[in-house]
Amino acid sequence: MTCRTDSLLTRHRPAPAESVSTPWPDPTYTRLVPGPAASPDLRARARESGSKVARRMLDQPLSRVGVLGAVVLLAATAAFGGLEEEAQDGPEVLAFDVPADVAPFELTVHRVVWTTDLPGQYLSEKDNRWIGVVATVRNTSDAGVLGSTLSDALTVQDVDGLIERPGENGVRATSTVVLADGSSLNPVQPGLTYEAAFLFEQDGDVPPPERVTVQVQRHTWRGGALDSTLSWRFPTTALRGELDARAAADDTAQDDA
Repeated sequence: MTCRTDSLLTRHRPAPAESVSTPWPDPTYTRLVPGPAASPDLRARARESGSKVARRMLDQPLSRVGVLGAVVLLAATAAFGGLEEEAQDGPEVLAFDVPADVAPFELTVHRVVWTTDLPGQYLSEKDNRWIGVVATVRNTSDAGVLGSTLSDALTVQDVDGLIERPGENGVRATSTVVLADGSSLNPVQPGLTYEAAFLFEQDGDVPPPERVTVQVQRHTWRGGALDSTLSWRFPTTALRGELDARAAADDTAQDDA
């Protein structure tokens, strides 16, 4: 009897001050002419901050504040929106069935399942299990991409007992396979859509997870510090989500009902 892989993982800066020369004995002496005052918005932020230093500084023309004063002022008002344009957001939230555009791929995670039996895939210990993140993969670039880049594109965290060691962006899959036939997804060709499973081997002595933190990384097309060859490098986490996990057998039961 032929057993398909997909039967177990089935889908279901201020203005410069003006310098004015004066007739003093020292020919190098110049007097600073006061510049413009602070804007009403910045004054409001200083009041909200509760900082006496910030308020006193704003009572002075900005040309008299100087560089050090500007640093203090920004620090005092940052919590009230003074630096809001510079704020860096963390990863976006990853959810099931929502496409994630993470160059050079578009990844759509559909489900997280676990199984102890997966045709064509071999565990390092017979009592271990596979945790599979099933996703649609599409190469959005104009050339083939290596499977190693795909492995960096989707990782997991906060799962006990995984055989692979965590890297900078989490734990990479032990293998990534095409659901239809269990073959390794390498390379990932442009213009094609694949339904794939990112497989993570877990120690059988550890209970299977109920939830798994899945991360997807975006790559940059550029050369490296030591190697100027252009390639997809520097994966950076763009989305992260804590997703429910269940036994793959549940899918089979539903299909048979």
